[in-house]
Amino acid sequence: MYTLSERTKMSLLSFLLLLILGFLAFAGIRTFQAVHNFQLRYSEVKAGDVSTMRPWMTIHAISHVYHVPENYLYGSLRLNKSALSRRATIYQIATHQQQTVDQVIRTIQHTILVYRKHHLRSVTPALIQPSDSRPISPMLGRTTY
Repeated sequence: MYTLSERTKMSLLSFLLLLILGFLAFAGIRTFQAVHNFQLRYSEVKAGDVSTMRPWMTIHAISHVYHVPENYLYGSLRLNKSALSRRATIYQIATHQQQTVDQVIRTIQHTILVYRKHHLRSVTPALIQPSDSRPISPMLGRTTY
């Protein structure tokens, strides 16, 4: 039976260790890039950028993310709100309507922008000052004298 020398075993183990460390470094870099990309897309969505829409998204998800009623989106696409269309992705809707995915995405983007133009968002409650101009107490329910 053939046995490896100690030096060969150490070399093989060192090579495997370096290979594993290289894989971990690669995976770590890819994870960091994915998190960074997610944060970038999230900030774009929060800023109201409609260019972040993807073919795998559903009308329900778009409605939730972009704060537009589902019925408004379904109406712009001339679709009935049914169980099938609620689960249908943009890609599936485009195939069903015999349009390109880009056409459907552009229609939805335009619909969102028109909705925003005609239905101005109200200012968030955190930015509204009380009418009597007293500062809001950080301890809710407690008053300071």
